[in-house]
Amino acid sequence: MFNNQQITDLPQHKNIEFKALADKALLHAQLNWLVFYIPFSAILAAICYFNENFANNAQTYLLIGMPILILASMLYSVASIKLQGVAMRQHDIAFKKGIIWQRVTILPLARVQHIEIHRGPIERKLGLASLKLYSAGGMSADLQVSGLTHTDCKNMRQFVQDYRQEQTSTQAVPADE
Repeated sequence: MFNNQQITDLPQHKNIEFKALADKALLHAQLNWLVFYIPFSAILAAICYFNENFANNAQTYLLIGMPILILASMLYSVASIKLQGVAMRQHDIAFKKGIIWQRVTILPLARVQHIEIHRGPIERKLGLASLKLYSAGGMSADLQVSGLTHTDCKNMRQFVQDYRQEQTSTQAVPADE
């Protein structure tokens, strides 16, 4: 007989103890912003050089606006990285992020189908990596955690693989033939 009882004491995700990202995660985020702003500034400088009318009209805005925009981006990355955290638990992985709109994503390990470790050139130089976890039925990563050390990513991947292997071995039923 099917029984569906009411749950009164729900677990609180606020009780999760999140681990901060790697020390160099902030440097990585700020370098990524600079990789965007340096070519952007060069393009604006070239436009100003070849279009004197645009330069005369936009000079004040660019001289004031660009430093403010770059400073705001750097401050945003400081706040964003400080508020991010990851937690590996016995049956799931949790990741929190967000400054204004805060989000906690909890992915059950039993649903993980595929794991990737991604390392771009800046990440390799800093000893960092990103962990991407995919669950069944999706083309994009269900959870992506950037700013972890490469060692942490490898350990987390191994933990998830061990968990999945343990789950499949306990679910296997020996044949009675």
